[in-house]
Amino acid sequence: MNNRDLFKAIGGVDGDLIEKANAATRMKRNYARWGSIAACIALVLGFAIYKFPHTQLPASPQISQQTPAASPTGIRKFLNYNGYRYAFVGDGAQFKFTGAEPVKSLGTLEFDINRDIENNDENKYGEKNYATTFAVGGKLYEIPTSPSHFRIAVKYEQNYYLAEIVAKVNNSEITAKDYLDMSNLKEDVQDIHILNHVGNDVLKKVTDHASVESVVKRLYDSQLADLSNTAYEAIAEAQSQGKSYQLKFNLKDGTSMFMYIIPELKVVSMGDDYYQLPDSFLKQSGDIFTGLKQEALPLY
Repeated sequence: MNNRDLFKAIGGVDGDLIEKANAATRMKRNYARWGSIAACIALVLGFAIYKFPHTQLPASPQISQQTPAASPTGIRKFLNYNGYRYAFVGDGAQFKFTGAEPVKSLGTLEFDINRDIENNDENKYGEKNYATTFAVGGKLYEIPTSPSHFRIAVKYEQNYYLAEIVAKVNNSEITAKDYLDMSNLKEDVQDIHILNHVGNDVLKKVTDHASVESVVKRLYDSQLADLSNTAYEAIAEAQSQGKSYQLKFNLKDGTSMFMYIIPELKVVSMGDDYYQLPDSFLKQSGDIFTGLKQEALPLY
């Protein structure tokens, strides 16, 4: 197993466990993406603690968070729909619609990936549409403000959950342009907050239109990265040195999108994949990261 496999294999635990854990924990395979600093430092050893990016939607006229996610079980909460893999926003946090609730049905989650994993992946549910690791039997609905299905709603036991595209089920490539077009980022972004790696501290707010537009334009020019083991080790080292940040894109509808970025390496995450930023990124937008400081997560 190489470092890329390990990055995709690490399970999810919440932020408190990352900061307070006394030992690294082996997790089940779950198609995860960028982990915590602890995960990356322990990566080469094959042990890790992982914090799934908390793509949490703030309160808005349409959608607001209702309750935090339940304690994680060690496997990431995701579902398959229409050939895409969707991660549950907030790792299974409940949400509510304060206006009209979704009405256009997209189908029902039928296949239990967790049970199939226990049976040695006998039925290959991880490759099937309407398969899920969470809320089996839940109903899928289109969100009126996201007609591209970049985000969908799941209704399960009278509660709503949100899910967001992170990859294709067959793990084929998604170009940066296709991913960003599905999210409608270019048209909907209002401003950008740069957060520390964990996401609990706003280090800078980028509000002027020219700077925001420049960042988004360079994201569109990014190319899917084919990272070597050495590159993954460089990512781990950069994270351990406090050089990895979250980009929080605040959108017109009151929701947000999140990405991880290491400016020094010109690497950014979109969904479950890594993309190489163009050389022009640092020339045009590198100054917004100047002077940012964050504390490294402690390792126990």
